[in-house]
Amino acid sequence: MFSTHRATSVALSAAIVFGLGGCSLIEPQGTVVPLSGIAACAQGHTWNLDMAKLAEDVKANIAAQGVGVDVATTGNQSMTWDIDGAVVIESAYTLTMTSVPAEGQLQTVTTTHTGTATGASYIDENVAIPRDWDATGTIITTVADLNGTPLDPVPYGVLNADLDDSVGVELTCDGDALTTHPRGGGVTQAWIKG
Repeated sequence: MFSTHRATSVALSAAIVFGLGGCSLIEPQGTVVPLSGIAACAQGHTWNLDMAKLAEDVKANIAAQGVGVDVATTGNQSMTWDIDGAVVIESAYTLTMTSVPAEGQLQTVTTTHTGTATGASYIDENVAIPRDWDATGTIITTVADLNGTPLDPVPYGVLNADLDDSVGVELTCDGDALTTHPRGGGVTQAWIKG
C-alpha cells in the first residue's frame, strides 16, 4: 500500500510540474510595456537640481521666519531615475546663508548635504510613489557663526528639500524640465535634464 501511495504521489507531482510548464508564473512574459506620459519623460534620465531655484526657496523660507538672508549655493544634487523605477540621488552641495543682524555683525549659517540616497519611485499618472527609501548614506550638517564665533543653537531652521518616501511626489515633466513637489510640502524642486 505504501508503494502504491508513493507511486501516486510521484505521478501527481510529475503531472503538476508538466501542467505548470506553460504557466506564465514560470515563464517570463517577454513583453515590456513602454512608458508613456510623465513616466516616459521623467524615467531613464539623470536630472540635476536647479540650485538657483533652491536658493530662492530657502531664502523665502527663512524670510517667513522673520530673518532676511542672502543665500549662495555651491555643488550639485543629481537624481538618476531608471526606466525600471530605481532612483539614486547623489548630493554634494552647500547652502551658505548670510545676514547682518546688527551693524558690524555678520551671521553665517552653512548647511552641507553629502552622500547617496536610494530607493524606487513608481509613477501613477502625475504622482510618483516612492518605496524602500534609504537615505542613511546622506549626511546633512548645519553650523552657524557670528563674526567667526560659533553659534549654538543655529538661529533659524534651514529648509531641507531632499526627497524621501514619506509622501507621494507630484510631478510635471516637459522635455528637459522636471518638477517634484512632495504632497503637503511647501517647496517645488526644479530639475534640469543632465
